[in-house]
Amino acid sequence: MMENDAPLELVGLDTEAEAVYRHLLVRGSGSVDEIVAAFGVSFEHALALLERLHHSGLVSRRSSGAFLTVDPRHALRTLVESRERQLAAVRDAAGPLGAIFDDARRSSTAEPATRTLSGPEAVGDCYYRLKQAARSEICAMDRPPFLLAPNGPLDEAAVRRGVRVRVVYAAASFDAEGGWQALGSLVSRGEEARVVPALPIKLAMADRSAAMVSLSLSADSNECLYTEAPPLLKALTELFEHYWTTAPSLSGGADSESLPSPGPSTQGDQTRPPTAEERNLLALFAAGVKDDAIARQFGVSTRTLRRRIQDLYAELGTTNRFGAGVAAARRNWV
Repeated sequence: MMENDAPLELVGLDTEAEAVYRHLLVRGSGSVDEIVAAFGVSFEHALALLERLHHSGLVSRRSSGAFLTVDPRHALRTLVESRERQLAAVRDAAGPLGAIFDDARRSSTAEPATRTLSGPEAVGDCYYRLKQAARSEICAMDRPPFLLAPNGPLDEAAVRRGVRVRVVYAAASFDAEGGWQALGSLVSRGEEARVVPALPIKLAMADRSAAMVSLSLSADSNECLYTEAPPLLKALTELFEHYWTTAPSLSGGADSESLPSPGPSTQGDQTRPPTAEERNLLALFAAGVKDDAIARQFGVSTRTLRRRIQDLYAELGTTNRFGAGVAAARRNWV
């Protein structure tokens, strides 16, 4: 492709047809025999490629058999406008098709508003549909064991379409290798994350209109409850908000490969905001995450981590995690 060009396959031209088109653009015109010689294809195949370009309005055909290129500034604009009309028609069809879907759900075979799901395939399918259907908010409470693949693509796509994604993580979520980096990537893309020592359930809720909640926390079980019942949704919302309001938040930049190096003491400065790393350390302290797990997630040795922790204690004027939490609260760091 030429620099700054979009792939022409987006307007219906495959790689081979695009190559022939660019060949003609350089020369202004061409014949079937020339395309046969230049690309080593059969006469019939070369003619089909040129006819495709002609049908797309990118070349004109003379009675002599020559194919002349049309100004692409006009021809491609026309192709793009045609494709936009086609896509708009598909978008407009979503409403009537959705009505058919709703009618089917209301039929005598419709599934109940609250039901039990069992098995990784059924749970996974429902989980993905739940998140894809969200339009304003996704609320989740996450902890091991993890049944499904990482949720990054789903959550990132939701954030891009304007959905607010809030997740409360249990401290055990960071025990696995790479968990901290994966979370940092999500936070940097718009997810709001907080951490607590433990969670009683796993929850995913979309727009407060549908939710999935774990029925077992055993690694051998994958049963969950799906509900659209307003009383249950209200109870689950209150449970989520309780944990959300009491949990310390995690900042972006969690994918850093190491903690910041110690700098000059700023213990007398009570007004500066915490760095992202300081905020994350304090959140993990509050959640009770072990030093070894924190060090592993930050990609440093336990000895290095403890040296950084001592620097943080010195900054806050304390000697332990509890005192760090109290001092951080006085500074409005947590």
